[in-house]
Amino acid sequence: MKTVFIFLLFTWMSSNFWNYNTKNQENKYIYFTTGANSEGRDIVRINEDGSSRTKLTSNNGSNHYPHHNSPKLSPDGVKIVFHSDPDRHDKYVIWTMNIDGSDKTRITQKEGLYANWSPDGKRIVFSGRRNGIWEILTISVDGHEEKNISENFKKEKQPTWGAVSCYHPNGKSILYSYIREKILYSMNLQTKKITQISPSNHSYAQPAFSKDGTQIAVNRKIEKDKGYDLIVMSPTGDSIETIAKNVISYSASSWSKYGNEILFAGMVNGNQELFKINLKNKTEIQLTKNSDFDAMPTW
Repeated sequence: MKTVFIFLLFTWMSSNFWNYNTKNQENKYIYFTTGANSEGRDIVRINEDGSSRTKLTSNNGSNHYPHHNSPKLSPDGVKIVFHSDPDRHDKYVIWTMNIDGSDKTRITQKEGLYANWSPDGKRIVFSGRRNGIWEILTISVDGHEEKNISENFKKEKQPTWGAVSCYHPNGKSILYSYIREKILYSMNLQTKKITQISPSNHSYAQPAFSKDGTQIAVNRKIEKDKGYDLIVMSPTGDSIETIAKNVISYSASSWSKYGNEILFAGMVNGNQELFKINLKNKTEIQLTKNSDFDAMPTW
């Protein structure tokens, strides 16, 4: 009996040790999309200080094909969801893989891009064309039960490109902004009520909720001939604070686990580079320094 007890105790401790380490490695690594201009794009992993680059995908292509784009780390820190076009250039579908690049699994058979996780890690929200119309959709992580939550086909709304979406941490709503429309909305997932958050005369792109859901990081452009700034604001769109200037409009930022730092992509001498900023003292650290395309970070 004593031997059985010790075995069960050891099993419990081992399981909890693994779960603890898995859940607390979220900020140990940073994942992002990279690639030279004449090649396809890959997802790579670096340490949080920018060192030790490891490639997790293999493009084996040219002229921007294939792309492995927009990685997002799962809530439990063990999976990455991303979109890729292995079949044909710009024919994107949703994939998942382990954080070491193993077990790559195709999730959607039809078009999908800009995927993100539900807070419980059971579903993925993404954008894709269905019957020729761009929609916001969700699907279970095993590739079943696809649901159309925007239902633009019923509203006679036809966006000219897909949307970038993210769940509120409570799972009850999503934020989204269509790539070309650049207006920020919130959708209640139960009632399907849509609320416009940003003013129509400004451009808002690539929203990201903080881990506690009290703040939104989003790329914003106010003046037509100016660049984008990374701002942090409340979920209602007020209490706006500018965090960084001259950021990449098509690259979402990523919050640290405790909400004290944000990853983002900015321009340096014509190159897209990754940065980390401390929200308390506004100290920026440049994490990449090369001529490659480096963007779309997650941790």
